[in-house]
Amino acid sequence: MDDLRTRVITALIVAPFVVLCFVSYKSLVGLVAAIVLIAGFELLSMELKNRDTKYFYLLLVTLYPILAGFFFQEDPSLPLVLLFIAGVSFSLLVDRDPVLTHRSVFVFLLTLFYVSYFLSFFLPIYRVFGMANSLLVLSAVWAYDSFAYFVGMKFGKTRISPHYSPGKSLEGLFGGLCGVLLYSLIYKAIFQYLFRTTVIGYKTILLFSALVAVMDTFGDVFESALKRYYGVKDSGKALPGHGGMLDRIDGLLFVTPTSYILFKFLEGVM
Repeated sequence: MDDLRTRVITALIVAPFVVLCFVSYKSLVGLVAAIVLIAGFELLSMELKNRDTKYFYLLLVTLYPILAGFFFQEDPSLPLVLLFIAGVSFSLLVDRDPVLTHRSVFVFLLTLFYVSYFLSFFLPIYRVFGMANSLLVLSAVWAYDSFAYFVGMKFGKTRISPHYSPGKSLEGLFGGLCGVLLYSLIYKAIFQYLFRTTVIGYKTILLFSALVAVMDTFGDVFESALKRYYGVKDSGKALPGHGGMLDRIDGLLFVTPTSYILFKFLEGVM
């Protein structure tokens, strides 16, 4: 009960600030960069631990949303190439052992793509599909996590991934799916009829809700697999009651890029 209370208090403090950052594109870029900074540090620290080289890699991965958000909007793959080359070159200069180079480059590349690049899909969602739809992606993941957590706690019996994430259940997944579908419908009604803002259509909401349920689950299981590989319970302690930042955004890292792909695929019929 104390852990649940801590989770709720943390969410009530952090969530309003995060939502406010969606008011403008510039503040959203800053938010993404800040989250990448914290989550990137957690992931890099799992592999590089006390090595100071992780700070240079952290600088590179944090630079990506800034470069992609302001300077390379038309071709966000260009800064990926530049940052990857910079990271590899740095490793070749400081790592004298090929094994160290392999490990350093692997975790840097994983952090660059999995954390920085994937989370930065919020930026084209915001530019192309508007603030309301970008905020929907974020808040729908929150809704799914909450419904899946409580339904899974109450009714969860059928384990989805007993090897990597034994807490995940099929019952929780379906509870989360129903919850995020209901939430998205309410969200659409509020933003469309009260704020006169365009939100994805009802048919798209059905696909989107299913996508959130599946991708959020896979994102959580993948991060659990990483933590098991590195032998840690939580990625960090940035968010009391939630563990680290990476623990909090693991599902979002899979949901955000796939939501953009879904929206692009259905563009014109949303």
